[in-house]
Amino acid sequence: MDLAAIIGTLGAFGVVILGVSVSAIGPAGLPLLLDYPSIAIVLGGTPLATIGSNPLELTFPGLFKSIGKVFKSKSVPLIETLVIIVDVAKVARKNVLAIEDSLPSIENEFLRNGLRLVVDRVDKDLITDIMMSEMKYADQKKTIDMGVVKGMSVYSPAFGMIGTLIGLVMMLADLSDPNSIGPNMSVALITTLYGALMSNGVFLPWATALDSARKSELVLYEMVRDGILFIEKNERAEFIEQDLMNYLTPELKAKYEELKFSREKGK
Repeated sequence: MDLAAIIGTLGAFGVVILGVSVSAIGPAGLPLLLDYPSIAIVLGGTPLATIGSNPLELTFPGLFKSIGKVFKSKSVPLIETLVIIVDVAKVARKNVLAIEDSLPSIENEFLRNGLRLVVDRVDKDLITDIMMSEMKYADQKKTIDMGVVKGMSVYSPAFGMIGTLIGLVMMLADLSDPNSIGPNMSVALITTLYGALMSNGVFLPWATALDSARKSELVLYEMVRDGILFIEKNERAEFIEQDLMNYLTPELKAKYEELKFSREKGK
């Protein structure tokens, strides 16, 4: 579970609540921010509009499935995968067919499938085409999830404005009591608040998080692809390690070196 998404979302609402609590109105003003018709307009219209702007197969379960991916762990095991690639490269250097014995223990499906192609002596160009197709398909699915959540960040403020316009129309329809104009105006503007808060405090950060996770996973895919092609060429494990370390950030390189040192020390 991604705690950052949970903390960020709760924090966005918490800041608004805190801001109202310390204002001149004080905590007593919090009930003024609660308006059920406004909530229904924003939280009802936003997902429906999102579904309407996407393929027919995107139903409510599909929508919530995309949202659910926001809260899944987004850590990408670059270091662990690099260790596996280097270890497999050492085995392949002696006997490529011996790679097959280590395939069941490899959890990364993309890496496992690529090594299977190497064991089966598939042509290098065909391996490249197959792996690129898998990368494209995986990236496309994540792009769709990100687009769905990002679409909600666009529609929520629009429905907030629609709710405000509805409230203004209802307010202007009855101006016989001047004392009710202020309270009615505040209620009308609450829908805009809901839309802006859901867009900038929830959906847009979620979409950004999904996009960041997509890019990080794409780096992993690229590292695995290069590693597979190096193994297919029977390159030295030391060369493969040095080249693939370029995919690591300075912080991850330091952690990898520490892990490498501890493994060598333990032998």
